[in-house]
Amino acid sequence: MEYSEKYIEENNYLNEVIHLLSYYLSIDTEKLAEQKSDLIEARKEMWENTTHTSADFDKLTDLNQYLSALQLQTLSYTELEKRITKHEKMLSNPYFARIDFTEEGYDDTEKIYIGLFNLMDDETHDIKVFDWRAPISSLYYRSEIGPVEYKAPSGKIRGIVSLKRQYKITKGVLEYFFDSNVNIVDEMLMEALSKNMTSKMKTIVETIQKQQDLIIRDLKNDLLVVQGVAGSGKTSVALHRIAFLLYQGLNMKLSSNNVIIISPNTLFSKYISNVLPELGEENIREFTFENIFNKLFENNLSVKTKSENFENIICSEAEKKRNFLRSYDEFKGSYDFMKIIDRFIYYFEHKLIPFEDVYFNGEIIENKQLIKAFLLSGKLNMSTSKKLKIIENRIMDKVRDHKNNRREKIEKAVSKSNGHEFEIKSFTRVMAAKETNSLIERIHKFTEFNSYELYKKLFSNKDLFKALGKGLNLPENIDEIIDYTYKEISDLYNIPYSDGIALMYLKIKAEGVDKFSDIKQVIVDEAQDYHPMHYCVLKMLFREARFTIVGDVNQSIEKKSDLSFYDEIISIFNFEKSSKIYLNKSYRNSYEISKFSEKLLEEKSIDTEYFKRNEEKPEIIYEKTSENLDNRIVDDISKYKTQGYNSVAVICKNRKDASDLFFRLKSKIDVKLVDYVGEQNLTGVIIVPIYLAKGLEFDAVMIYEANDKNYNNIFDKKLLYVASTRALHRLSLYYTGKVSKYLKQ
Repeated sequence: MEYSEKYIEENNYLNEVIHLLSYYLSIDTEKLAEQKSDLIEARKEMWENTTHTSADFDKLTDLNQYLSALQLQTLSYTELEKRITKHEKMLSNPYFARIDFTEEGYDDTEKIYIGLFNLMDDETHDIKVFDWRAPISSLYYRSEIGPVEYKAPSGKIRGIVSLKRQYKITKGVLEYFFDSNVNIVDEMLMEALSKNMTSKMKTIVETIQKQQDLIIRDLKNDLLVVQGVAGSGKTSVALHRIAFLLYQGLNMKLSSNNVIIISPNTLFSKYISNVLPELGEENIREFTFENIFNKLFENNLSVKTKSENFENIICSEAEKKRNFLRSYDEFKGSYDFMKIIDRFIYYFEHKLIPFEDVYFNGEIIENKQLIKAFLLSGKLNMSTSKKLKIIENRIMDKVRDHKNNRREKIEKAVSKSNGHEFEIKSFTRVMAAKETNSLIERIHKFTEFNSYELYKKLFSNKDLFKALGKGLNLPENIDEIIDYTYKEISDLYNIPYSDGIALMYLKIKAEGVDKFSDIKQVIVDEAQDYHPMHYCVLKMLFREARFTIVGDVNQSIEKKSDLSFYDEIISIFNFEKSSKIYLNKSYRNSYEISKFSEKLLEEKSIDTEYFKRNEEKPEIIYEKTSENLDNRIVDDISKYKTQGYNSVAVICKNRKDASDLFFRLKSKIDVKLVDYVGEQNLTGVIIVPIYLAKGLEFDAVMIYEANDKNYNNIFDKKLLYVASTRALHRLSLYYTGKVSKYLKQ
């Protein structure tokens, strides 16, 4: 059949699908208006016919009946609203692919059209469009023409794929289609990657690659660790994986409330916030470690953010101070420091709790030796804090048993005293309450537990600290680390980031935490920036969860990382089923930008394949003065905007440089400063520190002051690599003075 005949056939099918969508939309929109009216009426009726106070017990039953009916009506209304939203999205582009599949043992060939969502003809029960997450859709992403198999709920289905077709449909109009044998042909991918950026991450359902699909659809592993090179789509894949898992829904007993993502910062959280809604799913909760800290300590303490911590390191003028701060973070996140905390909790239980005999009513009701023996007996498999609370409750039970006798004694004493003969009962109550409160205060001295105070105590005695670290690999500058810690953690509301993580570890170990028992899936992004301590905290916090952890060791800008780091993560979680997957093909940058960035890698431990999208080579631009440099940047921004680039990022080494540049440029050009305390809108032209640009992408990237003063050590080289790999189409590096030695080649 000629292309023109096929086109007519395909166009007819598209019109049929759009007609069905339009039909459902008109019916559902009408239904929604009716349901809205009914819902308003039902709420009005409930208000008029039920009680508005919990004191009116007789009418509470009526209220509950109304509420149950209203809940069902609201649920129906919400579901209909979601269906309308999905159909509206499908009107513009109902599907993007088709496979022809003949199941083994059958003669009929099914035409499987694949789109963002399912579409079924309610009259014939034919599925007109299959959701990209449906089991049969995996054939499009993973298989070539010929014999295939896929996993369905009923088991393995075998058959033959005889056609793979891809479509370009815009605003309901079929522009073209083509047949292919490979899973996603370069033409479709090229077009997707050639588009200009928006301020939010986009979905990739039309261009998911085979290796990416294996990650998205994995159901057998408790832990998936993904090493993805810059631009490999690892974050996108993780988000599409969430959408896939939520699609499994009932099978996995999973809803959006059971899934969270650990983000590096709030800016990144905003950047990815569009993906799940575009895929028809509700957004999930996104946490940074700082958010989790605030939740655990109920805002009684405050920790510096990861961004503030990094700013502090790179803004230190002296290299000695920068090296110290890095070693400080490295030690605080290490296995050795975790071991010291574990030993300290043990030491606290055995040596530091000031147990005392408890007297009441003139007799001993609890012996301090017996209390301690009970704590250390091992009979209670729970945290120190909970064991101390049980001890306190046991003592108070004994106090209650003796209260009546004690009250009688106080009453007799009061009746014999002068001045209180006429208020014996009331005065006795006051005296008994005072005595009980005094006793409770004494008991609290050895049963109340404060993680923060305990952590401070750990650093108040160097000899004890070193004794706890005996046999461990303590850093040479441990004395300096102890002194610095004790000084820095004294401010309750400005605790260093790495101490915040350690405090969480201590709190969970010593107090136990039950806040996240509903979480079943955790996604961790920018995995390479975390230490073993972070992963132990996550393991203890989310005990019921499976994990997907994605990162790139080449983009570790705070510490040295290599591929063995992922084996450490697998070892920490120690799940029955774990898998390590590599995404080695980069799609983001043009070929020229990719090859340029590759030269900035310290060592090439990962073989990377680059998608061949050719554009202009990166430029390294010298200006004699800072004023000339500012003017050149303004001119080039204007040039990029006239070329149609929607997102332009001027990337500075740190927040200070970004802020200074912003205040110089804002009167000359429309530009925004994006940082961790203010603006977080990524539209238009932005000025941003490198560490906040991680994970983001822009049409054009302009790296500010890429000179030898700013970029002169291996960590700076990593920063340059991260900044360069943010660019899709254009990359320019500007400098005054001497160019960075890493750019001389």
